[in-house]
Amino acid sequence: MGVVLSFIAFIALPDLRPLTGLIFLGALIGLPFSLYAHKRRRARTLALSDLRALTHRELELHVAQVIDALPGWSARANRGTSDQGADVIATAPGGVKVAVQVKHYTNKLGNKAVQEVVASKAIYGCAHAVVFTSGPGYTKAAVELAGANKVPLWTAPDLFRLQEAARIGKGMPRDLLPHAGDWLG
Repeated sequence: MGVVLSFIAFIALPDLRPLTGLIFLGALIGLPFSLYAHKRRRARTLALSDLRALTHRELELHVAQVIDALPGWSARANRGTSDQGADVIATAPGGVKVAVQVKHYTNKLGNKAVQEVVASKAIYGCAHAVVFTSGPGYTKAAVELAGANKVPLWTAPDLFRLQEAARIGKGMPRDLLPHAGDWLG
């Protein structure tokens, strides 16, 4: 819009051509940056719809793949229904293990997922546990239980942050595992 208006002013107001020429040039230079920002916002929206289009198993595999792509981390998805409450087992750079419960929901997630992942820590020898949902968040009961057990509750924006960290070669953002202590790096 700025490009068009400054071009019209350039044509219609010959006395102001130097100024309108500069405005036109500035708007023209800024156009690619504006388009890039729009494309990034759109990509994030498409990523969310892509996430929701995955099957439950595909989402588990995707979460494992994203964590595995973080520098120094390794992760594997467990086998379907016999996972004992941990869909993904991740190992941090120092060898500390984290159980991840992945839930592909369209509603708020209740505290059953938190109970399951807390129980799975002992089975898999994990020091920490996380619950991830593709849905809109968690019930009050789930938040309370997670807080009492120091279990971070991740949502789609957290997964997008992990994807970005992996893409640029950065480690796990500290705030995603707030009770990790010094082992996180």
